Amino acid sequence: MRSWIKLIVFLIIFFSATTSAKADSRSDYDFQLATYRQNYIEFSLYKADYLQNPTLDNQQRAILSAKQTIQARELAKAAYARYLISSIAVQNSGYSALDPIVIRLTNASTYFEEQARVSQQIITADDLKRYALNYLNSYVIHQRSLYYGQIANKIATLVRFQINTQDEMQAMVPRLSTPYSAPLQARLDGIPTLVSQINDKINKVTSVIIPEDESGLIIQANFFELYSSSLEEIKNMQLKLVDQLRDIDLNYGQAKI
Repeated sequence: MRSWIKLIVFLIIFFSATTSAKADSRSDYDFQLATYRQNYIEFSLYKADYLQNPTLDNQQRAILSAKQTIQARELAKAAYARYLISSIAVQNSGYSALDPIVIRLTNASTYFEEQARVSQQIITADDLKRYALNYLNSYVIHQRSLYYGQIANKIATLVRFQINTQDEMQAMVPRLSTPYSAPLQARLDGIPTLVSQINDKINKVTSVIIPEDESGLIIQANFFELYSSSLEEIKNMQLKLVDQLRDIDLNYGQAKI
């Protein structure tokens, strides 16, 4: 298969969905998320019953359901952090700039698992209030780590694409007609420049994923908007790189039987 075809196949996979992670981490996340959604539905019903008929029995049922829902929510968040870690690792990019984010995700997973454990100590309405207050004072930094991890996961895919591009470039060179013509040499000389430009943009985006000042509240939708244009620009540059490699391979490559 020609190099440019392989690259296009890889790019299609990139556009189609979030990078595939190890099956066990994804399955665990899907299970925990489904459990949380079911528990939340049940909690909503118990809460409504209590508000309409605030008896002690209804209160206890609502508290127990809230306790189960909190546990399921925190386990889902912990599983999502592990999924992101796994998904980044699957790219096997060796891109050390993502290491601080992986550390943050690891800490987040530990925090959410601990919160799931602590939530099971809730017995009374006062316990629930204390838990909620303590949680609100401590969870934000770990919640943000999940946002950072989603951007890092996309970056890992972009880096893997760069690595694959380099591999395919090296595989294509032996097929090129020699001696190189002036037009071919000009095309070949332009590839490293474009690759370097892409790498620089990847490095720039990665360097600001974790902001210097994390004191401000991050709204998820707004957070991702900060990076969407930069990521889209990088993907477009990679499409341009694919087109240039395809042009070289089609017009200057020697068919191998």
